[in-house]
Amino acid sequence: MSEHDIFTDHYCLLRRDPAARRRLIDNPVAGLKEYFGSMPEGEYRVEVVPQEPDTITIMLPAPPAEGEPTDAQIDAASRRIYDILFTDGLGGYLIPDAALTWLLRDMRSAWAAVPGARGKEE
Repeated sequence: MSEHDIFTDHYCLLRRDPAARRRLIDNPVAGLKEYFGSMPEGEYRVEVVPQEPDTITIMLPAPPAEGEPTDAQIDAASRRIYDILFTDGLGGYLIPDAALTWLLRDMRSAWAAVPGARGKEE
């Protein structure tokens, strides 16, 4: 076992193991379940956007649930635009909706609470 937490260990694995990285990109839910042992049920999707050395990645805000965005929604989205320049190895979870924040917290708490839940022990 390493000195890192299970989430850091997962990122380390994805940086050094091209097959594990490909499995996560091809099927994120299966890839997370393979490593952490579980995924919560629910109406949500998980998408992986891999960072590539020759690519600028643009994350777009989610469109409004219905109709055209209001001026307030456009203003709120435009205040949260970040340029992360010259960064390598940036990883994390982008949560587009407050309800998914709780889903991710529950998911990570469940993963952290299960000893040996990782797909491969070091």
